Amino acid sequence: MRYDVEREGTLTPRVGYTYFGQFVGHDLTHDSTPLDGPYLNPELTPNYRTSYLDLDHIYGGGPQESPNLYEGETGAEVFKVGATTPTGYLRDLPIVNGAILIGDTRNLINLILRQLHVVFLKFHNEAVRQLSTKFPTIIGIENLDSGTIFEQAQRLVRWHYQWIVRHDFLPRILHPSVWNHRWRIARQRSKPKDGFSIPIEFSLAAFRFGHSMVRNAYGLNCRQKRVELAELMALGQNPSSLPDDFIIEWGRFFDGLPASGPVASSSYIDSSIAAPLHGLFPPTLRLCNRMESSADVASLPVRTLLRGARAGLPSGQEVADALFKQGVIKAEDRLTSSQLTRDTCNPSGSVLRDIGLEQNTPLFYYLLKEAEISGFGLTLGPIGSYIVGEAIQRALEADPEGYMSVVGPDWKLPLWRFPNGLDEQVSSVIRIIRLVGDNQLLPECEAKWRSFIPA
Repeated sequence: MRYDVEREGTLTPRVGYTYFGQFVGHDLTHDSTPLDGPYLNPELTPNYRTSYLDLDHIYGGGPQESPNLYEGETGAEVFKVGATTPTGYLRDLPIVNGAILIGDTRNLINLILRQLHVVFLKFHNEAVRQLSTKFPTIIGIENLDSGTIFEQAQRLVRWHYQWIVRHDFLPRILHPSVWNHRWRIARQRSKPKDGFSIPIEFSLAAFRFGHSMVRNAYGLNCRQKRVELAELMALGQNPSSLPDDFIIEWGRFFDGLPASGPVASSSYIDSSIAAPLHGLFPPTLRLCNRMESSADVASLPVRTLLRGARAGLPSGQEVADALFKQGVIKAEDRLTSSQLTRDTCNPSGSVLRDIGLEQNTPLFYYLLKEAEISGFGLTLGPIGSYIVGEAIQRALEADPEGYMSVVGPDWKLPLWRFPNGLDEQVSSVIRIIRLVGDNQLLPECEAKWRSFIPA
């Protein structure tokens, strides 16, 4: 399950969605159980996040319980934001006495996620600013109800984030056979009566598909054209102000934004995982789980397989058979032993056969192989798509404060005042970046970008 040579797809999601997916995953689940368990009853394993898409990893406990994250007037609190060095661009997390102020330290796992976290801090701050004017510049917010400016801004940011996950993120990663029939599936499903919790098939297997999308290195801007993943991890966790040189040009990560170089696509969604993820350093491991010793397993895919086994996850075949019996997938959607043991991008298939797991395949591996075969490496396969789509849809439906519960699935996005003076909807991660001004480039990078534009 390892690749050393870069395997970029041209039709795979842009690299920014790799890390937006990680951001979403950190919002939905946080299981700090050590690798050795215990997982005697996985259903009782504590989730230190809510099971909703409510950005609690951004907001923490709010101004009352997490006052170190906030500043500003009572009732209109905004997030503290840090500055880069030496110029002082507001593109970093705040750092006080050598400590990074953040609602969830897992979002320090790499520099890309660290800066994406900042984008959402600034999104909230912009909501507060536009709501605080004498004549608010956000049009179409009658459904926000009353509350403080902070509460209205928080609700607005959460609703947009939920809408973007549903309408911008999911269609990029789900198999067309699932995405095109999502409403039929949703209508067949009953809402949970006793609350909702994230299924372990989602948290310990299906939503870890993003590990395969990670690349060995990324171009950040015209000064940093190739930064190795290991360095990005170290920079993300560094309790010092971010150097100007490492400010991300989001146009290299998403379409439709200025950039001094080409936008990049993620690696294929398949059974190969970037070499750096097979040798994580202890500080990175500690961000996610308590470690038993410095000799803890350093390979992320191995850790995922071990955790799934110790949690008693069903095999890929068991999940496929169950979904077939429910009428969710077709018989031909189930992978055969020959498909699972086929060596395509790496020799993992023959390894699976040699250890006798071709009929009892770990769910994590099965779903990656399914994406490789049924999704052509561009999306998840039907089974992985159903697990991911089902879990996220139910998380949206179960949230009593979410937009789907309060105003319904057909909520019309309001219009925001953008820096260019135009009123537009915030309908994607790209538009959040534009709204908060993080599409700005370093001066020489902007000059290079402008040189690409025809006169």
